[in-house]
Amino acid sequence: MMMKHQHKIAILKYTTANFWLLLIPLVRGLIALRFDLYRWLRGAYLDIFVILVIIGAAVIRWSCDLYEIREDGIIIKSGVFIRNEFLFPYNALSCATSKRSLWQRPIKAVSLMLDSDSHSAKNKRGGADIQLIVPLNDYTEIYNKMPTESTNTRISYYASKYNLIFFSLVFSSTLSGAIFFGTLFIQGARIVGNELEEIFINAVSDVTNVVQTIVKGVTPFTVAISLIIAVSWGFSFFSNLLRHINFMIQRCGKNIFVENGFFSRWKYFINYSRINHADLRQDLLMKICKVMSVHVSCTGYGKDKNEIPVFVPITTRNRVMGSMQMILPNFTVNSNDLRTKKGYIMPFIMPPIIMIAVFPAAAYFAMKFFPAWDSVIKFLLVMGEIPSVYLLIVKIVAKFTTGIGIGEETVTLRYCQFYQFHTVVVPKNKIVYVRLTQTIFQRFNKTCDVKIYTRGERASRHRIRGIPLAEAMNFAEGYSG
Repeated sequence: MMMKHQHKIAILKYTTANFWLLLIPLVRGLIALRFDLYRWLRGAYLDIFVILVIIGAAVIRWSCDLYEIREDGIIIKSGVFIRNEFLFPYNALSCATSKRSLWQRPIKAVSLMLDSDSHSAKNKRGGADIQLIVPLNDYTEIYNKMPTESTNTRISYYASKYNLIFFSLVFSSTLSGAIFFGTLFIQGARIVGNELEEIFINAVSDVTNVVQTIVKGVTPFTVAISLIIAVSWGFSFFSNLLRHINFMIQRCGKNIFVENGFFSRWKYFINYSRINHADLRQDLLMKICKVMSVHVSCTGYGKDKNEIPVFVPITTRNRVMGSMQMILPNFTVNSNDLRTKKGYIMPFIMPPIIMIAVFPAAAYFAMKFFPAWDSVIKFLLVMGEIPSVYLLIVKIVAKFTTGIGIGEETVTLRYCQFYQFHTVVVPKNKIVYVRLTQTIFQRFNKTCDVKIYTRGERASRHRIRGIPLAEAMNFAEGYSG
């Protein structure tokens, strides 16, 4: 076998992150000068030189990064001045991720990421062990060499479009959408100057006029914040929907395959034995409606930015349990054997109560010092109180659902983080250790927090609050590290 270069499109991977920003002003200048190359070169020769240097450095790095496909693994050689070489064996694989973007398909290029439970030897912390952009033929060759089981039994699950829409609604984040929207706004402003800002201001002004005809006293600030939240959430929703549409999961022996995507196509190869735990997630509304989604912890799956490690998008509890029996047969959900001690409720509800009290107090003093901002402060007060009251209701429910279920081969952990309820099913051999902690107040009522650490590239921590100390000590005896 001989060493190979990545696909030539990988040269772009070695350029700077904002390389395209340098090209747009050059193109605009060329258009503004009506394609007068001489005048354009006189005014932009320095920018052109910088771009050529960046491209030249990228070509050198691309030419020095090589790979070789072997029967037992992949050899990687990299580095310009200091050469590195390492072997990634297929039997260490936990998850392989392939992505075929819309622009990669015509040139038959595939982005390939291979991951194991160990830390990356070549890429930065948190990245995949191997990240390559390879020709389609090489991807097919690597895929065929991955460890597979010869079995005719294939179990498949297809998510309905309605479930995927519901899933995208629930897991869309205004924050992640705001980051994307903010990046678009800031980077776009660099390219088109004040034009984008004027469009946004005009949009806010138009929406304000419409809303004021319906509701009096609405300020442009209120409309601007509402518009940003709505647009940001919309970005997140549609990106999630396009990302997970056509979702299909299939188990063949000890191998699991996941496919999804609309414009860009993702495909995952998951080693069943490397799955560390399954996480059945719900918010309060989903809990009331008895629907949930299943996520898994497996190094490499859902690791990339904006990825969600979902196995079963949102559906009814009965369907989730049926799907888990087919796809994750060893992950059995157990009823709670250890529960939060009766009367142990203040640690659950104290944070939201403080939030509910702080917002009116802060608004009162703010209106004293800034009376002209009265309507804005009241708007922010309402916006702060709604999630605070909702959080209080969530934490009251969490007090009565938190606990630990102990089965023959698995442990089920039920707890709540912020607004989300988790039912985590962990095989006992995936538990690293159990730690018991006590606050000063817990010493008086003889309770403790049980912190369970599970395997992975980095150990995951699960915190179960308010368990009676004697019961927690009996549980922890078999897992003390």
